[in-house]
Amino acid sequence: MSLRDRILASNDIESSTLHVPQWDLDIELRTLSAADRAKLISSCMTPEGTVNVEKMYPSLIIACVYDPETKGRVFSEEDMDAIADKSASAIEFVAQKAMEMSGMKPDAIDVEGKGN
Repeated sequence: MSLRDRILASNDIESSTLHVPQWDLDIELRTLSAADRAKLISSCMTPEGTVNVEKMYPSLIIACVYDPETKGRVFSEEDMDAIADKSASAIEFVAQKAMEMSGMKPDAIDVEGKGN
C-alpha cells in the first residue's frame, strides 16, 4: 500500500469524552474534518472579515458534540438560538476544547472578534 493510500485510509477523526461541570454531563467531542472546519469558519465570517463569535460557538457545539451512548449528533442547526442561551462558561468550555481538538488556535480570534 502506498503512503498516499495509507494516509487516506487512516481514521484520523479523533474523539474524546468531556465532562461538562455546568451540565453535570459527559459529552463526546469529535474533531472537525478539514472541509468541515473550512465551512464553519467561512460561515462565521462577516463581510468585513471579522469572526462572528455569536455564530461561531454555537456552530462549533453543533458540529462537534455527540452523544457518547448513541454516537449521534446532539444538536442541529435549529438549536443555534437555544445553544446561544446556555451558560457562557459552559459554551466557552466546550467550544475551546472543540477548537483545540480541531487545530484551531484559541488566539486566532482577538478581543475585538477579528481573525488574526
